Amino acid sequence: MRLPVRSRSGNVVLAVVGSLYAVSALSMLVWFVLDAWSAANLSDRVLQFALAVAAACGIWIALNALGNLGLRQQQRQWHAHKVSS
Repeated sequence: MRLPVRSRSGNVVLAVVGSLYAVSALSMLVWFVLDAWSAANLSDRVLQFALAVAAACGIWIALNALGNLGLRQQQRQWHAHKVSS
């Protein structure tokens, strides 16, 4: 599933926001796991799972935006050219 954003500036903003969303969710997840590791109950595990899903969504949004910008294709072409040289 792709997010069809046609403007370059919109995709740049989406990539930055998705990256920030993923980094903040991952950092909160790490802090939450370390803080509540020994005394975690079911509600803590559900919140940890929700943070993991939020981080995955942020990564997905950022990767979609990079795909719309064409940066991943350029990187693949550069890597294929470098390997073949």
